[in-house]
Amino acid sequence: MNLSSAPYHATIPNEPVAEAHWVKTADGIRLRVAHWAVPKAKGTVLLFPGRTEYIEKYAVTAADFAEHGYGVYAIDWRGQGLADRVADDHRVGHVDDFADYQVDMDTAIEAAEALELPKPWYLLGHSM
Repeated sequence: MNLSSAPYHATIPNEPVAEAHWVKTADGIRLRVAHWAVPKAKGTVLLFPGRTEYIEKYAVTAADFAEHGYGVYAIDWRGQGLADRVADDHRVGHVDDFADYQVDMDTAIEAAEALELPKPWYLLGHSM
């Protein structure tokens, strides 16, 4: 898994430190993933946002989980946030097939493993 540094734009005062990375899917789409680390975490919440959402939107949620001892990890799905767009109009969050999101999820899991995020992992999904 090739991880390279990606931008992260802090959104709230005193939010936990987030680290963002670019990753590539098997079909060549560049996604952004980020994690908010917590020392001696009880585990990591894998947060899969809904349509039209982006990683930074979940800084407050990450801060809440951090207060309870959990790290958080999130993804910008293809066509969302800072991830690659597949439509000519970059304002459109289009996918050819909903199964493309499965490819994104597989890539996100591989990256989480490469980052050695603390286990157990918990899944929190929103609207998708």
